[in-house]
Amino acid sequence: MKIILTAVVAAMFVIPARADEKAVPAPAKSGWSDFFKNLKNTLSQSAVGGERKKGRGAQGVAAVRGEGQAKKNIADPNEPGIKGDSKSAKAKKEMSYDMELEVSIDQLAKGKLEDGLKGLLAFKVAHPKHRTEDVDKAIEGAKAMIAEKDGAPAAPAAKP
Repeated sequence: MKIILTAVVAAMFVIPARADEKAVPAPAKSGWSDFFKNLKNTLSQSAVGGERKKGRGAQGVAAVRGEGQAKKNIADPNEPGIKGDSKSAKAKKEMSYDMELEVSIDQLAKGKLEDGLKGLLAFKVAHPKHRTEDVDKAIEGAKAMIAEKDGAPAAPAAKP
């Protein structure tokens, strides 16, 4: 224990800690770019995400002597299911809305701010109830990024 403590103290004296030298900060990146990247990840979904049966895959199997440990009563992902039910229709509809929104988010990420803002505003008019909080925040972010690009300080949005 004393050897470890001595080694730590010696390392502290050998490695000088200078307060006057600070790491050079990376260029300031808009916080909105991270928001748009996370929103894009949220919008992209797995093709089979909604088709898997939930709740039946996690089961425990008791270790009983003489009884086989084969999987029983566990859903097979390759098992055919009912197609065209209302739940899958709703999921497809929401996925198509997400794909529309993703196009505008891509434009914002590529630097086409005006086109992305126009797309977001058109999406909000076409689908006013789909992801309203995300769309409103994305519109606010697009306006802020345009204001930053033009050199004017971004004015915070007034909340009614």
